[in-house]
Amino acid sequence: MRIRQGDPVANTAAILASVAKARADGVRLAVFPELALTGVLTAPEWNNASFQSTCEACLDQIVAASQGIAVILGVAVRYRGRTVGAVAAAEDGRRVVPSGSPIPFIPKQLSEANRFDGACGFLCAGAVAGLERVASDSLYAPFVFRELAVGAWLGQANPGMLAVLAQRGADLLLRLDTLPYARNVPALTMAEGPAADAPFARCGAVGVVDTGKTLFVLAGGTGFRRPDGGAARAPRFEEAIVDLPDAQTLPAEPASDSPRAVIQALEAACREQLDRLGLKRVVIGASGGVDSSLTAALYSRVAGPENLLLVNMPSRHNSQTTISLARQLASNLGCYYTEVPIEESVGHTRRQINGLVCERPGIGGSGLTLALSPLAVENVQARDRSGRVLSALCSAFGGVFTCNANKSECTVGYGTMYGDIAGFFGALADLWKVEVWEVSRCYNREVFGRAVIPQGSIDIIPSAELSPDQNVDEGKGDPLIYPWHDRLFAAWTERDVPAAPEDVLAWYVAGTVNQETGYEGDVRALFPDATSFCRDLEHMWRLYNGLARAKRLQAPPVLSLKNRTYGFDLGAAQLPVFFSPRYEEDRRKAAVR
Repeated sequence: MRIRQGDPVANTAAILASVAKARADGVRLAVFPELALTGVLTAPEWNNASFQSTCEACLDQIVAASQGIAVILGVAVRYRGRTVGAVAAAEDGRRVVPSGSPIPFIPKQLSEANRFDGACGFLCAGAVAGLERVASDSLYAPFVFRELAVGAWLGQANPGMLAVLAQRGADLLLRLDTLPYARNVPALTMAEGPAADAPFARCGAVGVVDTGKTLFVLAGGTGFRRPDGGAARAPRFEEAIVDLPDAQTLPAEPASDSPRAVIQALEAACREQLDRLGLKRVVIGASGGVDSSLTAALYSRVAGPENLLLVNMPSRHNSQTTISLARQLASNLGCYYTEVPIEESVGHTRRQINGLVCERPGIGGSGLTLALSPLAVENVQARDRSGRVLSALCSAFGGVFTCNANKSECTVGYGTMYGDIAGFFGALADLWKVEVWEVSRCYNREVFGRAVIPQGSIDIIPSAELSPDQNVDEGKGDPLIYPWHDRLFAAWTERDVPAAPEDVLAWYVAGTVNQETGYEGDVRALFPDATSFCRDLEHMWRLYNGLARAKRLQAPPVLSLKNRTYGFDLGAAQLPVFFSPRYEEDRRKAAVR
């Protein structure tokens, strides 16, 4: 089911329509996902009394509509002044209470592994059991309908829960969930369900979850497995009905870590994002590089080429090579294209600021004379492109402009605040630069079947083209060694236990850095000694924990594609950069070897 986050009325209408169709088709049991009425919401939103009463009224409508059919769904219920994630059931117009349970629902056992459980602020099943003065497992009793006993739960089941359900004669085991897609987390399969003689079903949601700074795309995963091995599964990311009697084989589907699955997630999320915000047209600053090219390819499929405008904004530092690549991309996509040079406006800003005298009225003195440094002029160019050209084009063309930043740039703040770190949404901001290349090649190979993203955009050295030191025709580009730094940054952000500088230094000294990070090159060819290695490590760590945090705070919302994403999982408080005493000692020892 596609859950419309925060809209219980629309979700209830969809559920009621499905229940009516199921009943007409002779279905005996209709099942809907976790939080089917509301979607995932953060803790403060559950304190809205009007919203809560609306949800209760919607559940009453579903119960009343269960004449001649059984219905199971995930909801949020009020219990002793707190909110609990729960499984509720109805049949023949009345609530069905789990057999022998003191409460009319099955509460969720919260898990640290579920990223949404902590954000919701729900009361845990263990606390409910404590308040009821019963053992936790006793709350996991089957719903007994006229023709079927269903053992249902939310999220991951524990062995004790499954044993209780088996002992109490469950004819069907049922898991409801609302899980986000994450590339570096294995997708749930029907084979991962509980080992039991009873058939097993899983019902997952699709759509998106908006938590403010982070957007999650829900993976779905609804499916069924019979004891004889017959199985069925809905396509990932798509709203679909899985009919149990037809369960035979699982459809072929890209592995969750494949670039094809990433493309599916990108398109599903961006399509939903445009739809929910009521947007149709998109403007993209097309530099000729791979990030903006991938973003353009994505939105050409989501919004349509007729609703897409690419604009190249050259200064004197932009090569004819990249300008030509941007135009070629637009031609390949069949979308609108224009060029808006910025040299004149950047020169105007430079003339206004250089030599500008700032006085202190009433105090006197000679005043302060300002001048823009070469680095400052680089930032002026980036801000002129976004704050002036792209925003004005959005007003003229209609719509919004995108943020094309990747996760590598976001990690160390390699981008200009209010410049290229701007836009309505960062679709690529959870993909490392190496992954952007990988997904771009997959788009050409498996989606378009031809080089729609110009091969030159994939092959060209990455460069911001903001100064003579970034001349792509001379092989000059970004200061990041992406194959290495992507793996270093991932060690800081995506490991179950994030690595600290002392961990990375220890790997270098022990010669295990490739094994620990997944880097496939020769680290010692990049950094032949501990001194050079530490110099780079400390520089990147300071950037990651320094101004990059401020930039991430003010960046657009990003799409989560990993198990840890900026804005939701990774904190952004602007704290002092920390190196532990252990790192300082290990660094000293390594340098004197």
